[in-house]
Formats: sequence, structure tokens, C-alpha cells
Amino acid sequence: MQSDPIPFLMFGFFIALVVGLIVWGMRYGKKRTAQFSQVAQLIGFQFLGDTWRGPMLPPQPNMCLIQRTRGRFSNAMIGSSGGLNVSLFDYTYHVGKNTATYTLAAFSYDVQLPPFELRAENVFDRIGDAFVHNDIDFDSNPEFSRRYLLRSPDETGTRQTFTPSLLTYFEQIPTDKKWHVEASGMTLILYRTTGPLRPGDIQPFLSQTSSIARTIFSSVPVKRSS
Repeated sequence: MQSDPIPFLMFGFFIALVVGLIVWGMRYGKKRTAQFSQVAQLIGFQFLGDTWRGPMLPPQPNMCLIQRTRGRFSNAMIGSSGGLNVSLFDYTYHVGKNTATYTLAAFSYDVQLPPFELRAENVFDRIGDAFVHNDIDFDSNPEFSRRYLLRSPDETGTRQTFTPSLLTYFEQIPTDKKWHVEASGMTLILYRTTGPLRPGDIQPFLSQTSSIARTIFSSVPVKRSS
């Protein structure tokens, strides 16, 4: 009795597909690293690749994505922008059985930030807040409170930081940007959950995040001594 060749052909096709995806992933990763290295030179940053181990963050509280997950850093570059120390990098972490990769910007300055997380609010956040009440709202700026979810274990410090001018600043940011802004210690991390940036988008991304970071740091009421 002859065996059916179809299962063997399907198995061979599956193996070839997996090998092809692995090879494509390796080539894509090398090409992206080379492109990011060129971008780093263009903007005057030092390219560290995958040797960088991430920004210095306090152990608690876990307000930042890289504190809540165990991910991998790649294509990292460090430099300065607008008087702030900056780290730009890709961050890859597991989401269930899948992985997600975003490009993050981490800014540091000699200012102690209250720990907080700011992002666009969605319908599930509104439903959850009806039970948990963990969203910090501002009666003076209902548009900000409608658009953003702001959480922090230090509500007093966060309210002091989010001055009327800062609230108005965020109200003026286009709704389609959907920034994630996370603060911990003297570090501010910004990113969008739209996947890794293309190399050509790094410069405008740096410009936009630098503007947001400078505005937030300037709103902190108390600065640390040098």
C-alpha cells in the first residue's frame, strides 16, 4: 500500500516556510540595524545597537512599559536634544504567544518626576474607571479628562505637575497621535503603539517627543539640586 505523499509535501512546505521566515527576519534585522546606525550618525547620536541595557529607572512603582514587561532592547542610540539626555531604541516584548515591537524615546533630566502613565482613553478605560476610579480627572479641563487616561500612585504630585498650561498643551495635540507618556524617577518615556518606526521617521519622532518632554519637565514644581 502506497503512502499518501500529500502529508509529506505539506510538512516540507511548512519547514521551508519557517526557514524562509527566519532568514527574512535575520536579513530585515541586519538591514534595520544598518539603517539606524546611519540615522544615529546623521543626528549626532552614538549608536549602541543591542549592547545597551535600558534607561536607569527606580524599582518601584512599575508605571513604565519596560518595568511591567521583560523585553529586549535593540537599535539603541544615545545623545541629547533640547538640553535633555535622550535614548532612542526598539523594544520587543511578549504579548501572550506573540511579540510586539515599538520604538521608544527615553528622556532624563535633573528633575524628580511623580510616577504616572498618560495615554489616550478608550471605552474600556471609561467602563473600568466606573468601578476602580483610578483615572485622574481635572474639572478645569474637561477636554483633557475626556481624551486622556492619567494614572499615578502619587495623585497630589501628578496634579501639581499637570498645571493648567500643561493640560492645555496636551489638549492641543492632535487626537490621532495617541502618545503613551510614562514617568519614573528622573526619566520620561514616550512612544506610540503603532509598531517600530521606519528609519526615516526617527528625526520627526525625536523632535515631537523632545517638545513634549521639555514641556513636562518644565512643569515639575521642584527641581533636584545638581
